[in-house]
Amino acid sequence: ALDPLPEPALILVTADGQALARRGAYKDAPVMVEALPAHVPAAFVAIEDRRFYRHFGLDLVGIGRAAVANIKARGVRQGGSTITQQLAKTAFLDPRRTFRRKAQEAFIALWLELRLSKDEILSRYLSSVYFGDGVYGLRAAAKHYFQKDPEKLTLSEAALLAGLVKAPSALNPIDHPQAARTRARVVLNAMVETGAITEAQRRGAG
Repeated sequence: ALDPLPEPALILVTADGQALARRGAYKDAPVMVEALPAHVPAAFVAIEDRRFYRHFGLDLVGIGRAAVANIKARGVRQGGSTITQQLAKTAFLDPRRTFRRKAQEAFIALWLELRLSKDEILSRYLSSVYFGDGVYGLRAAAKHYFQKDPEKLTLSEAALLAGLVKAPSALNPIDHPQAARTRARVVLNAMVETGAITEAQRRGAG
């Protein structure tokens, strides 16, 4: 998860070091949760895995909730994957959706929980997850969409980036700004529900 991409991007920069153009996928240096403003990791936990700090890599409550929703919808509408499982999938497995791969994902998630702290797992997840437009990892995403380091992201910016993970192409703020803003509001509401921010902070963030 912390390794660079196998095929590095070609980036053209101006004389003062600002990125001018890029060819290929881009992944920047890893992030550390402890160095980020509290609202940044909180945004991802609230929308992706709100029980992250309470489960052991597999969220049985979330799996059960997703199963009930899928049965009612007569199809796959929700997933029960935790952040740890998503890290297991992106770092170790191919994207095929088979029962064997899901079983491997679960075992790797348990193994990760035994070897790493929660903050280490979250740091690796944020450092490698895809944010659309050929950008991997939170540091690259913060620079690409907001021209700043992730340590300086505001609450509204963090909510927008956290919202991208569900559908990076469809929620890309460059091509789909309205969809990205709508999704960011969903993230902010989730942060209020989890107690990460207050209602006043949500209103202030838009």
